Amino acid sequence: MFSRLGKNIMPEKFRKNIKKYLEKTGIYKVPYSKYGSLFVFSILISIAIFYFSFFKSLNTAEPILLVIFTFLILTLTELSLVVAGIFMLWMYYEFVIFNRTREIEQVLPDFLEEVSVNLRSGMSFDKALWNSIEPQFGVLEKEIEIVAKKVMTGYDTEEALKEFSKKYNSTLLQESMDMIVVGLKSGGNVAELIDKIVKNVKDAYYLNKELIASVTSYVIFISMIAIVISPILFALSFNLMQVIQSLGEKMTTSSSYGMIAINFDNKLDPNDFILFSKIAIIIISSMSSIIIADLREGSIKAGLKYILLFLPVSYFIYVVMLALFTRIF
Repeated sequence: MFSRLGKNIMPEKFRKNIKKYLEKTGIYKVPYSKYGSLFVFSILISIAIFYFSFFKSLNTAEPILLVIFTFLILTLTELSLVVAGIFMLWMYYEFVIFNRTREIEQVLPDFLEEVSVNLRSGMSFDKALWNSIEPQFGVLEKEIEIVAKKVMTGYDTEEALKEFSKKYNSTLLQESMDMIVVGLKSGGNVAELIDKIVKNVKDAYYLNKELIASVTSYVIFISMIAIVISPILFALSFNLMQVIQSLGEKMTTSSSYGMIAINFDNKLDPNDFILFSKIAIIIISSMSSIIIADLREGSIKAGLKYILLFLPVSYFIYVVMLALFTRIF
């Protein structure tokens, strides 16, 4: 039932593109049943939100207005949940694709070295490709297995390599495969060409490591601000605000006309400041995670794992320091 529902809610013209997109994550069959169950779950959440938040305020309205408002509220709530769900799924898939791409780039030199050794032993390129598949290559093993199977069933080797390189957004992978394709077309010494590609890939990987090491101090500084310093400062600011407001009510200043009391008529609500502090900490942690991901990984897509680390830690420190400073003051 859920599988049929998932198919029906997904436009047919998008199904092929979604299938290709999911293949990048290692999912070769679209999970329509999961999408259908998530859709039903979102409808139940929409009904619950409507009942607990809006139903009591609408039950005294006229029947026609009640139906209209109910329809509008449920529709808007469901659309919001669907958009949020799609965005969260997209973020998760992008994170998975990024990790798979990085894993392929890391083992690519070792795989190409295996291919080069097989070529030098007298194998054809197709056989060298197939015999180089080993479990230690992880994601690359499965991808090359797909390429090798295509070639064995009569698919053009060059086209299969191009399709594989275009599947992932990796300049290193695409340039390596393009050079191999050029070598196959020209009929030159492919083994020697692959050795040069391996050297270039290793040099690029080494330079990337050097770049990451050079920005380590900035990463530590940003991490300390996001996780420790900003929560402590917000907790301290809250208590200072409380002290200043309490003193402002008692302070008086003298003038030639007598004593004039200083009153803070528009005092800031402590709950509003706490809410503002929490939102600010979430924003600071999220932005810091994105900056660190860009510095360390070279892409903001890797920021998700840092956000999952920074947010709970910074929030916990804020709560603890807020309670501690409140006791002290």
